Amino acid sequence: MKRPSLSTRLYRRVLLLLALTGLGMGTVIYTVANREIGRASDAQLVNASRLLYMMMQDELTAGVLAARGTGLADDDPLLSPEERKAFHASYDWCMFAVFWDGRPVAQSGWGAPVSQVPRAAGLHDFTAVGDRWRSYGLPGRDPRLLVVVAERDAMREFSMVPVLRKLALPLILLIGAGMVVLWWTLRKSLSEVERLASTLNARSLADLTPLVPDDWSRDLGPLIIALNKLFSRLDQAYELEQAFTDDVAHELRTPLAAIRAQAQILRKTAPAELRDDTGRLLGVVDRANDLIDGMLTLARLNATAVSSRSVDVHALVADVVAETLLHLPADAMEFTVTPDHIVRWRCDAASLQIALSAVIDNGVRHARDGGHIDIAIVRGADRLVVTVGDRGDGVPAAERERLLRRFERGSSAFPGSGLGLSIAVKAMNLAGGSIRLEDRQDGPGLLVILTLPAASE
Repeated sequence: MKRPSLSTRLYRRVLLLLALTGLGMGTVIYTVANREIGRASDAQLVNASRLLYMMMQDELTAGVLAARGTGLADDDPLLSPEERKAFHASYDWCMFAVFWDGRPVAQSGWGAPVSQVPRAAGLHDFTAVGDRWRSYGLPGRDPRLLVVVAERDAMREFSMVPVLRKLALPLILLIGAGMVVLWWTLRKSLSEVERLASTLNARSLADLTPLVPDDWSRDLGPLIIALNKLFSRLDQAYELEQAFTDDVAHELRTPLAAIRAQAQILRKTAPAELRDDTGRLLGVVDRANDLIDGMLTLARLNATAVSSRSVDVHALVADVVAETLLHLPADAMEFTVTPDHIVRWRCDAASLQIALSAVIDNGVRHARDGGHIDIAIVRGADRLVVTVGDRGDGVPAAERERLLRRFERGSSAFPGSGLGLSIAVKAMNLAGGSIRLEDRQDGPGLLVILTLPAASE
């Protein structure tokens, strides 16, 4: 399963962190708000009891309660109707009861039954008529007097539902905008990583130039230093590999040169019946030399630095053809190159030249005697295509992919190391291009198609 990108994972984790933080903050705010509301409600109970006590001051001063002792008559209320209305107007959610020497002498007439109201000073919780209540008992100057005010707990509880209903739309818009801004910020912050990845992808295998730390943000400093150390180690490894390859090639070529010289002498002096054997021996030596040359070319391609510039592809093809003709007998092969004028393209000239040399050499090997090699250069808007066609036996479609790999040879009897087309593939890959094999449309033969995309300036 494909792993999500770094920005996606970081985005998810930041969102989770923000969600947990918001949940925690909401819990703390709810707890603190609930506690403060409880304190405010208790303060209101105290104020309500004090208001009630003040309203009864005239009757208390007159000694009404002290005189009756057992309660008040209906025509001699402790609170007048106006005072009851005033209390109800200020604290309509509260009930009250007034006790004299433990006996009720006045009550609000609503709320919990007086018999269940705590008859003690201070704050108390009690249950009545299926509800939880909170009461406050205010003792009078006379210790036998107690003014109790109570309210339901439901009136004190802080509910988040109404608040959330009002804040739902603003919260949704705020959270949505925050998520967009957070995603944009993360992408913007990680753009340096994407730029570093693009820079590394644009490099060739042999481009081990150290990155300049000042060109990158300070956060990427440790990564830049680590990459530069890696480039340095790879550069040393390439140098050691190149030196080892050159030494091996030298050690192999020296005995092969001696064997070839002895084989040539033997071919001239040996009886006629042995000349075919000496000819095969020379062919084996030549193939071994080709194999060494191919291995050296592949090894050096790994260490080749790629640099794009404007190249006259027609002149490059002409140079490769001229170099090939130097190693062929006169009139052994005929080449045609179209068009016959300058075709410029921005690419790595060295890689294209190596690929063309390998493909043309392969075409020469498989073209029939007195054969013909047709080379065409086609420049398009976004790509350059160079085709090299011979008049040989061609390659079956099922074998074309295989022949592009190293040490793979076709079924023909032509000598070869099996490295020519793989060298061309390697060189084209370094140049950012591709190679494929097809049949010629105008008759028998193989058509090798080299494609180079447009390079950036």
